[in-house]
Amino acid sequence: MDRTIILGLIAVIFGVCIFLAWFFTHKARHQERMLMIEKGMNPNEESNKEGGLKSIMVKLGILIIGLSIGLAVIAILVQFDSLGRSNAVPMSILGVCGGIALVVANRLSARK
Repeated sequence: MDRTIILGLIAVIFGVCIFLAWFFTHKARHQERMLMIEKGMNPNEESNKEGGLKSIMVKLGILIIGLSIGLAVIAILVQFDSLGRSNAVPMSILGVCGGIALVVANRLSARK
């Protein structure tokens, strides 16, 4: 019974965190739109300039490719039994590959 209470508490805390993240991003977006309207700008035109959903999907795709490359490297190292007993090495490989993918995605979006 004690374990179910802890799992329930973790689920509630996770739900509250998700709601707060959504709330504050929604509030910030609303304030940004209001400031743009006050300055005489059209907020719909400005959001279309950035690329919106397409740009996000390209960045997400690059991140997933980077993480997949990291998983492939980990699988190869496991196959050759060269990781040893450390659990930090696979996580660091994933972190490095994910970070490199984010840098590449940022560079590609900066060129446009």
